[in-house]
Amino acid sequence: MLKLKTFTFGLILLPCTSFATVGGPQNIEVLGYESKDQKVYVLKHYQDGRGRLPQLYYYQFKNNKQPEKLIQVNSLYINPKTKTIDYDQDNRQFDKEVAKIKKRLIPLVAIPKQSIKIQVLKKTTAKEKSWYDPKVYIPKYTYTYQLTAKSLKSSVQQAVDYRQGLSISQAYRVPNQQKILAMVKYLGIPFETGYSIEDPVLLTAKK
Repeated sequence: MLKLKTFTFGLILLPCTSFATVGGPQNIEVLGYESKDQKVYVLKHYQDGRGRLPQLYYYQFKNNKQPEKLIQVNSLYINPKTKTIDYDQDNRQFDKEVAKIKKRLIPLVAIPKQSIKIQVLKKTTAKEKSWYDPKVYIPKYTYTYQLTAKSLKSSVQQAVDYRQGLSISQAYRVPNQQKILAMVKYLGIPFETGYSIEDPVLLTAKK
């Protein structure tokens, strides 16, 4: 009787394991602009099976020689028990802290995506082993590029794509700044059916 129960339990578990999701897209949420400290905040959401907290970043413009550098926030992820960074903890306290930040922010102004041009400086094609069969290889495209918009341009960027194509998915003008924030979208995760990644890219005045 014990053997029968064990076998039945195994049958019930198998379908659940077979359809487990391991991948998902990575999307950028633009939170807004803080005029006092001249910061633009964005959240990177990981839409996969792990369920980790989104990553908070900001651009710092005030007294900064590298305004295009994206700065990662770590302080909101400290686990009160372990005192270490923990991206898998309960989201309630994190959401409260992000809500406090949002109250200080003003929205960025959406602009046409077509106003941003992607200038590909270099493109290389290679192959790598697929996630589903090590004997099967899939194409991998590495892009070196810049974004331009009239008198503005970004620093040189890189992206690894698995579908041969970069696009602008979001574009905003920063209030009271001669700057534009754009999101570059591409198929950057080759697992399962493939998932997109959005990278935030800041455009500043051309020097």
